[in-house]
Amino acid sequence: MAYNMAKAAIDHMARTAAIELVREGIRVNVFHPGWIDTPGERKFFTEDQLATGAAGLPMKRLGTSDEMAHGVCFTLSDEASYMTGSTLTMDGGVGLPWWSKRTEGGQ
Repeated sequence: MAYNMAKAAIDHMARTAAIELVREGIRVNVFHPGWIDTPGERKFFTEDQLATGAAGLPMKRLGTSDEMAHGVCFTLSDEASYMTGSTLTMDGGVGLPWWSKRTEGGQ
């Protein structure tokens, strides 16, 4: 519960900061990564555990650090100059509300 509350607080804080700072030309956005294959994950999970966990994800794999870096770089770039108070979610579809109710057969 505390984790989810903290994430919601960060989202709200970012939107509030975006409102306050937009006049100064400062953009504020939030980044939500999913389960990422990192050396840290490999310290805590075996290869089998990672494979089993990945198989349960909508995209059937973990994200990569490079994928996350590209997302963050986008939000910092001029290409995202009209983006503020937003959340970039790169979680492989885990956050999609329909995913939790789907069965293996796509029902």
